[in-house]
Amino acid sequence: MGKGICEAVDALFYILFPEKNFCLNCGRLQEEKFGLCPYCYTEILKCKLYTRILNTYPIKVAFDEVYSVFKYEKVAKDIVRRLKYKEKLELSKVMALFMKETIEENKIKFDLIVPIPISKKRLKLRGYNQALLIAKELSKLTFIPFNDCIEKIKDTKSQTLFKDENRWYNVKGVFDCKENLQGKTILLVDDVFTTGATAHYASEALKKSKAKKVIVLTFAS
Repeated sequence: MGKGICEAVDALFYILFPEKNFCLNCGRLQEEKFGLCPYCYTEILKCKLYTRILNTYPIKVAFDEVYSVFKYEKVAKDIVRRLKYKEKLELSKVMALFMKETIEENKIKFDLIVPIPISKKRLKLRGYNQALLIAKELSKLTFIPFNDCIEKIKDTKSQTLFKDENRWYNVKGVFDCKENLQGKTILLVDDVFTTGATAHYASEALKKSKAKKVIVLTFAS
């Protein structure tokens, strides 16, 4: 009953305010920027990360730099989960806009945008790879090409099922890249950065394909 009432209210708003834009996250009338309403925009800024991520890793990582826009909490977490699990694909544009700001603020230079892949099995179940959607939007905003050139050659269990150190074993050796990336600086894109395991092994595949440098950029961490 509750869900039906909410859907009816949403439909009524679209009828009463057809010329208005609605928040891509919560559905309220949108008056702010980046596709968000004032509430969501104000709340997400409270999650802002202002520095490059500096972590201690259990091994020497293959990526060279890593940046993340927001802490994985509150509205930032809601946006990630709604894109990943609720099929709100338009949120990839919101994420890309914030990520472009981080690129500009940190003067990040790169030659190619590459998304973290998901397995063929998971792609078939979900119907899309959220990292690829973000990469495509970032490419439009930066005018720098993207290439979905990393393949996940083994299916793995979700990283959320493992504690930090076990995440490194779960994704070890599961990525492959057959592109020649000789001398290129790669912007490796994903929705969330956690332990760095996925980013490391994906970066390792890129380095084996002769990439000069790998910079990781995620929406949240």
